[in-house]
Amino acid sequence: METTSLITDIGTPILRIFGVICVIMVIIFVHEMGHYLVGRWCGIGASTFSLGFGPEICAVTDKRGTRWRIALIPLGGYVKFIGDEDAAGMTSKSDAAALPGSFAAANAWARAATVFAGPFTNAIFTVVVLSFFFFSYGRITIEPVIGSLVDGAPAMTAGLKPGDRFIEMDGQKVESFDDLISYVSLHGDDPINFSMERAGAPFTVTITPRPTERDDGFGNKVRVGMIGAGAPVDPNNPGRLDPAYEGHISYGLFPAIGEAIDKSAFIVVQTVRYLGRLIEGREDRCQLSGPSKTATIAWQVSETGFMSLLNFTALLSIGIGLINLFPLPPLDGGHLVFYVIEGIIGRPVPKRIQESIFTIGFIAVMAFMLFAISNDYLCWFG
Repeated sequence: METTSLITDIGTPILRIFGVICVIMVIIFVHEMGHYLVGRWCGIGASTFSLGFGPEICAVTDKRGTRWRIALIPLGGYVKFIGDEDAAGMTSKSDAAALPGSFAAANAWARAATVFAGPFTNAIFTVVVLSFFFFSYGRITIEPVIGSLVDGAPAMTAGLKPGDRFIEMDGQKVESFDDLISYVSLHGDDPINFSMERAGAPFTVTITPRPTERDDGFGNKVRVGMIGAGAPVDPNNPGRLDPAYEGHISYGLFPAIGEAIDKSAFIVVQTVRYLGRLIEGREDRCQLSGPSKTATIAWQVSETGFMSLLNFTALLSIGIGLINLFPLPPLDGGHLVFYVIEGIIGRPVPKRIQESIFTIGFIAVMAFMLFAISNDYLCWFG
């Protein structure tokens, strides 16, 4: 097999399984390494850095006394800091007598920084990978010009016509038809303000998307917002887009980083918006990916090669980091709230309150996990 094919085609099922496992392990490693590095920078020693749970497969102890281990079950990982169970242990006044260099002995802001570093490093990883793609390959764009309209769809009802160009949506610039699709699909039935252009003349219009069932590209039926406007198609080949409207944007190093940051921020905003609408009962739950669906998508993405899998890993990484920042113990965000409060008021939140909130948070997180797992199968077979 040639070197180029190794880059673009993962190949055999065994290699694809290995690729999916690597997706999980890379995200875990990046997250835990964030905790470890910032903790060490803050003077907190680590006794164990583990990839995976359960029986130890292999391990090595470095000169600082940290045991780096790979465990049998690749479904998580942890950093065990000196004098603490993990990177987010609860603290109380009695912890003042903790050993120097332990997590409990560090000041509140050092603990907060250490906990925050895991999700933040996930986001940094996403920006780095996306920057690589934008810098190396640029971006294929489809001019946001209407080529066709669906009869009776919101776009036609609003008075749009073929040839109209999308300029902005809710104040955000539209560079490609893909931008339009990504934004509209996660807005359900929320009105969107569009700045348009027709024959060089600007105008504005407000359109309310219509939730419509479609394939998500991985064989799953989901309901997403649509306005019924299509990109121009090739008049000589209706099965493909009109090449006259296709373009390519090249990026220098710093513009690539800027584009990667914008893309990452867009993912975060849209994810938070989707979850908010889901809680309100206004969004399709089948768009939510639990462990089974995520693994299935990773498997399907692996068919298209290593680069696609790397891109998927980057996008998944920022999602995992965001979820970990939710203000619920035992997630990083829940402990971060405690440490920030402690840093502001100068004393730990009472242990009894921490334990009560931890119990509530733990139940909420477990309930969400059960929902996400069962939701995968309900959406597949429902």
